[in-house]
Amino acid sequence: MDNEKKTGRPFVGIFFTCCKVYSRIYLNKPETAFVGWCPKCAAKVEMKVSPTGSTSRFFTAG
Repeated sequence: MDNEKKTGRPFVGIFFTCCKVYSRIYLNKPETAFVGWCPKCAAKVEMKVSPTGSTSRFFTAG
């Protein structure tokens, strides 16, 4: 058996204030931004990856 930990795709949590729903947005292939869309109205959110990072894993988009 293989005991390696499986790591999923990097994501951050987003609360979409437009429709008052929570969702995840995922890191794009070039690893330059987290990108996603509101699950109700399809409003796009793109968060650039900061060179210094963030301790937060949950954000609000409007």
